Amino acid sequence: MKRSITSCIARTVVLTCILSSAPSASGAGRAEKLRVLVDKVLMAFNKWVMTEDHVREIAEAGFNVVSPRLGNDDMNEVRKIAGLAQKYGIYHMPWMRGTLVAKGDVKLVWRDGSEQELASPNSDELWDWMTGLIVSYAKISTEYPNLSGVFLDYENYSPGNQGNCYDLSYDTKILTEFAEARGIELPGLPADERYSWLKEKGLHDKFTDFQINHWRERCRALREAVHAINPKFQFCVYPAPGTLFMKEAIYPEWTTEAAPLILADPYIYGRPGGLLPHKEALKANQTILKKNLAYARSRKIPFIYMGGLDPAVRGADPEFCGRNAAMSAFATDGYWVFYEGPTYDKDHPDYFHWFTAANQAIVAGNRKFAWEKRETPDPGNSADFQRKTDKPQVGVFDNRKIMSGMIAAEGKFEVHELLGLNPNYLRNFDVVILQNYNVALKHDDPFVRTLRAYVSEGGGLMLAHDTAWFMNSPFPKIAVRGYPKYSVEAERHVVDTPLRVAKAHPALRGLQPGMEFSTEFRDHMIFEVGPQGETVIENTFGDPVYVLGEVAKGRVAYVGQYHGYAKPLSGAEREAFLGVLDWLAGTQE
Repeated sequence: MKRSITSCIARTVVLTCILSSAPSASGAGRAEKLRVLVDKVLMAFNKWVMTEDHVREIAEAGFNVVSPRLGNDDMNEVRKIAGLAQKYGIYHMPWMRGTLVAKGDVKLVWRDGSEQELASPNSDELWDWMTGLIVSYAKISTEYPNLSGVFLDYENYSPGNQGNCYDLSYDTKILTEFAEARGIELPGLPADERYSWLKEKGLHDKFTDFQINHWRERCRALREAVHAINPKFQFCVYPAPGTLFMKEAIYPEWTTEAAPLILADPYIYGRPGGLLPHKEALKANQTILKKNLAYARSRKIPFIYMGGLDPAVRGADPEFCGRNAAMSAFATDGYWVFYEGPTYDKDHPDYFHWFTAANQAIVAGNRKFAWEKRETPDPGNSADFQRKTDKPQVGVFDNRKIMSGMIAAEGKFEVHELLGLNPNYLRNFDVVILQNYNVALKHDDPFVRTLRAYVSEGGGLMLAHDTAWFMNSPFPKIAVRGYPKYSVEAERHVVDTPLRVAKAHPALRGLQPGMEFSTEFRDHMIFEVGPQGETVIENTFGDPVYVLGEVAKGRVAYVGQYHGYAKPLSGAEREAFLGVLDWLAGTQE
């Protein structure tokens, strides 16, 4: 009860401070740290309608910008929220997607020829729709100056996505315009041949420049239309640092000295990988923000940067969210919350308790708050473990469930989702699999040391797909990350290339040297092999893809594939993966 009374008093003090002055002309993020709540929790409890009580509660918690997730295509609703935000002394930014499911024919076409349902970034349909909404917001901002801008979401949520929005589109419209501008006769190319034709003709770089210039013209026209209405109206874009479209068109065209571009970073939503203990996770997030902020600064434009939080992700418990918010605010120009996950009448009060505490610390300039000792138990330091069978135990980190299901279906193993990194917890497992644990950890990081100890004591460890790219190799004498030279994407991935068995090995279930097989997922990592490593599977360029080794009492497998991205493995790929798992557990026949 004492904590509840203290919390109520604290919230009253925060609200009194907010109401003592209306939003300043200089704006949040310039005169004060941004503290943005994009809400999916409060309004969800009221059939997705935000009320005055909701806005008051958000202001009481110390947030200075409210952004309802839904309702922003209704200008009456936008006016209502702007008015309520103004009443409680905070800002309002309508949230909208920067993408649109196309009704017309000009859709987003990826370089492999696949077409999504989304309107192309080159389509009039997209720009007419986006301009209509944003210009309407700008007009409302002249009535309610606390409507400070628009929050644009460029994540790709549609089926068949190959990345966030936008990369180059190979739609007929932009190709035809490019050909006409250069006086080129364009053959009737199917979608899956357009990229290769442009490359073969030496035209792809010019096509890239042409399309980016087209985007910039469109962005410039929208900024000018908004500027004519309200020169201080700001664009906020997610996910920062950004996509090709964001970096090459939005960065230069949607920012001014009077209305700096706001960049919303999603890369510190929770604990990196979801598993790191509290203090290590905060430090890792701070490093991520510093790196991303450095890129934004390198672009030499006016901008405001904020780290993003999401309570729905793994490891984002209430206290961590509060401390993470404060860390972000002092590492950048503030923070934003994509507020989903909690339930309003259950755990929402715990989250708002810690956000309130963080906001008080931010307003007070208390940099120590983020790094203070935890007051609540840290789920990243320990995890409950219940063994159900006498089968070998396998702990899996993976953002998809297909691999775990495939292992369980084999019938040999009891499979658990990996919940923590505590050394005592890891000792429960015969094998630990880290698939796409994409956290940049140094060789002497505490968790990397824990992995070394786990293997030395007899554990089996599989580092799958990108894990061993981001993490400095725990066992460099076995393998380290490799840099491919052929069929490369994203610097580290070899794409659309078969694998083959390099040598006979007990881990491969009788697969014979020279046998080639395709993979379920289109890309894979490669490795450089150390003196204690052994390549058992390579790609057809001869790059090592499966590297095995023994360390003291344990075993390690560096495996470059993603296992079970869209469906279970089959054929030789399945046999190789399950055979290596048997070898790690010491259960091979």
